[in-house]
Amino acid sequence: MIKIDNEYNINANENCYTLERVSVISDKESKNYGQEVKTIEGYYTTLEGVANGYTKQKIRKYVSKEDENTLKELLDYIKDLEKYLKDKLWKV
Repeated sequence: MIKIDNEYNINANENCYTLERVSVISDKESKNYGQEVKTIEGYYTTLEGVANGYTKQKIRKYVSKEDENTLKELLDYIKDLEKYLKDKLWKV
């Protein structure tokens, strides 16, 4: 497993890579309250595919938040995200 950030991991099996979103059950009525849950957000054949899937997830989350942003702010966010991924995943 590769931890991308506090919300996403990359995992793999013999057939593919998966992008997992990590969350914690917050329903106090649940018997599993406070437990970590991993949700598979996508299946990919390459690490580059996982990186693209992660980028799409983060961009959608950024765009859908309550705050109003400009196109320039979105483009800056995408550049920062690409730099973060390059430093995190592709640095050897």
